[in-house]
Amino acid sequence: MKIITNSAFPIGSIHYICMYLGTSPVTCYVIRGRNGDMLVDSGFYTTYPHLLKWLEGYDIRHIFLTHAHVDHDFNAARLREKTGAKILLGSHDLPIIGHYSRQPVKAALPKYRLRNVQQNLCGGMKLFSTKPYRPDIVISPENRNILRDLGYDADIVPLSGHTLGSTGILSDGVLYCGDAFTAMWGKPDITPHATSLRLMCRSLERMLKISPKWLATGHGLPVAMRAAEPVIRGYLAERKKL
Repeated sequence: MKIITNSAFPIGSIHYICMYLGTSPVTCYVIRGRNGDMLVDSGFYTTYPHLLKWLEGYDIRHIFLTHAHVDHDFNAARLREKTGAKILLGSHDLPIIGHYSRQPVKAALPKYRLRNVQQNLCGGMKLFSTKPYRPDIVISPENRNILRDLGYDADIVPLSGHTLGSTGILSDGVLYCGDAFTAMWGKPDITPHATSLRLMCRSLERMLKISPKWLATGHGLPVAMRAAEPVIRGYLAERKKL
C-alpha cells in the first residue's frame, strides 16, 4: 500500500496520513491538543494496521468522524477500544451508522451518475458496512463549542450535504472538511456524491466565506484554498443555472 505522511511530505503544519487503496486515497489527520490529540476520521478496514503504526507518535484522546461512511468510520470503535479515546459524530448521521444507504446519494456531476449507482448499492452491502457503534459525544447545534472545552484550539463547522450530519473542524487556518470537498484524483475537485446537493452547495459557500489556508480532505493530500476556490466557484455557478 502506498502511504504518504506529513513526515515524508510536509504540507503546512498538518499532521496527516494518506493511504492508497489501489489508486484511491483515504486520508486521516491528527489535531494536537492541550490534554492529548484528536484523530480526524479512522479509515477503511484495510488501512487499520498502517494507521495504528502512524498513531504511535500521538496520544489519541478523541476520534472525530466527519461523517458515518464506511471509509471514514470503520476503525473508530476498534481504535476506541485500544486507546480509550471518545468518538464524536454529528447527530444527523446517527441513522446511517452501519448502513449508509439510509441516506441515498445523488451524483454531484453528470459524469458521476454510474459511480453514484454503485455507491448506493454498496451502502447496503455487508462488505461495505461498519459494525454499529455508539458515539460518546453526539455533535449538535447546542455543543458545537465542545472542542475548545476538550482542550483543542478548534471549532466545529457544519458541512452537511455529502451526508446530512457531515461536520468539519477549523483549526489554525486548516478546514478539516471530510468529503465536503475532495482531492481524490490528485487535484481539487467537487466530491462525487451528496445526500443533498442543495445543502452541499451551502457548505461550499460556507467554505468560501471561511476562506481557510488549507482544505484537509478525506481523500487525497490537503489542498490550498487558493487552488480549491475557482473549482468551488465554478461548480456553484453551474448549479445556479439548473
